[in-house]
Amino acid sequence: MIRIEHIEILYLLILIPFFIIIHYIYIKKKKEKLRGFIDKPLIDLIVPNLSYGKQWTKFILLNIAYLFIIIAIANPQIGTSVEKAERKGTDLMVCLDISNSMLAEDIKPNRISRAKQSLNHLIDQLKNDRLGIVVFAGSAYVQLPITNDYGAAKTFIDLIDPSMISNQGTAIGEALRKANESFGEKNTSKSRSIILISDGEDNEEEAIDIAEEIAKEGVVINTIGFGLPEGALIPISNKGKSNLEYKKDESGSYVITKLNEDILKNIASIGNGVYIRANNSSIGLDNILARINNMEKNEYEAVAYKDYESRFYIFAFIAMIILIIEFLVFEKKNKYINRKFFFGNK
Repeated sequence: MIRIEHIEILYLLILIPFFIIIHYIYIKKKKEKLRGFIDKPLIDLIVPNLSYGKQWTKFILLNIAYLFIIIAIANPQIGTSVEKAERKGTDLMVCLDISNSMLAEDIKPNRISRAKQSLNHLIDQLKNDRLGIVVFAGSAYVQLPITNDYGAAKTFIDLIDPSMISNQGTAIGEALRKANESFGEKNTSKSRSIILISDGEDNEEEAIDIAEEIAKEGVVINTIGFGLPEGALIPISNKGKSNLEYKKDESGSYVITKLNEDILKNIASIGNGVYIRANNSSIGLDNILARINNMEKNEYEAVAYKDYESRFYIFAFIAMIILIIEFLVFEKKNKYINRKFFFGNK
């Protein structure tokens, strides 16, 4: 497939018809001016080497060169060839809590924004590892199937928002199960890890049982607690008002979301992983990634599309050749060329 990297540059080709019109007017006025001073029968005697044909030839060559220069600047590219290669890396699934409590601002700018920033940073450090994402609140679903396409992963992370799941809660157990299913066939010889990122609130008791089942399959579960023990208010939509509003309970009191570390510590312990409490200076993903990098790497077949390769130099070379030819074409008549190619016609 061929694509143009800077397709907007091609709009400059619209100028070519204007160049032709301007040149035509210029030649016409030049002829009229010359005939105003000299009678037509005397022109060949006074300026015998004058050739409007050669002037048009040089002009056409310049326009063709301009055409190829514009195409070169637009940078045509060729790509889409598929490459298959054996790679080694670990399989990593991230379970990210997107419940409304993750909007709390005790972790700046807020819990979920900081988590997304850290995940993007994590992706920058991955090498041949495969990554998938499960988002959850009152329910869970796979937002990004496991892949080695880091560009796509970042795009999906940017789209994450609490509004993606309407029913509130913290379905940790369901998120862990979906993450484990995303690894594909069960194989205890493969290096597989889950990173659970949550504030641990409103947890379901079944999360512990599910973590035990997953751990038996050789999957390591690491957890990161987002939030501070003292808690914070939960921002809600201010509906166009300038002042930020916060969630209240039925009695009208402000709801405070607090980090529940116990469930996250238990899951990490059962999953043979580590628990880290995030704070404003460090999230802890770097420490977890260091542990994952020490795990044995899996071999898998990676399918990737080859990057588009630029072909601008082909058109630049053609433009250069045309400019050289234009330079070698003289405006004056040449008897030999005139006889052969009729450049001398007025």
